[in-house]
Amino acid sequence: MSAGAPMKSLLPLVALLCLAAPAHAVDERYKPYVPRPELAGSAKVQGAPAPANLLILWGESFRAFQPGVAISEGTGTLRVRVAIEALAILVHKDNPLTCLTLDEVKALFGANASWGAAGATGAFAAEQVRPLMREERLGEAAFFREAVLDGGALPGHAAHYPRASRLLKALAETPGGIAFLPAGYRGEGTRALQLSERGACVAPTQANASRADYPLSRFVWLEGQPEDATLAFFDYVLSQQGQRDVVIAGHFTLPFVFAAEERRKLRLD
Repeated sequence: MSAGAPMKSLLPLVALLCLAAPAHAVDERYKPYVPRPELAGSAKVQGAPAPANLLILWGESFRAFQPGVAISEGTGTLRVRVAIEALAILVHKDNPLTCLTLDEVKALFGANASWGAAGATGAFAAEQVRPLMREERLGEAAFFREAVLDGGALPGHAAHYPRASRLLKALAETPGGIAFLPAGYRGEGTRALQLSERGACVAPTQANASRADYPLSRFVWLEGQPEDATLAFFDYVLSQQGQRDVVIAGHFTLPFVFAAEERRKLRLD
């Protein structure tokens, strides 16, 4: 989200996000955002960290309510929890494995990997692993590189897809396939594996991510200055509509108890 990029140029990307939107309810205690017709200026915010797809969707949605406010990138003294990012490791429905360690996930995304190396038996033992990914600009790749690949490069042999719905369809047709997506997305013919970091296998659910039990989960944070336009943007993000955007982007909403803390900190209520 930068001041130099026209907002119109981001609309095709927002359309891609919405095509694969899962349906999850937002806690009814979140209040609707109330627009401020007189508000103008610039909301200077950035992720600390936050997935790019969600930042773009928030910016577009907020501007629909507040057309007089520009969105630009900027750091600040405020750091606010706004959502939970979690990545699911997805495989074909017939894959016999149920749980992987993060080290095994890293190895499976390497070149010339086979499912037998991760413990698969029968016909899958010799099946070649075939990584599938969305376009890197959509945001989850940065988290995957940091948490799984130790900052290393993404697999050069992966097949790329422009949106989650197409990736999930391809995965359902690829027995040896493996993919990572925001954990809110699911597709027929695919399933999410449990992950293990310290012994126990944990599923990518909202509850497990909220407790930080699931290894590939973290809070989404935003930074900004305590200025009117930026505070309004935070108000939107921590509203019913802003948290609905979180769901559309495939991530998990911020538990309301945390949102209430952040809103008090920002003096929004």
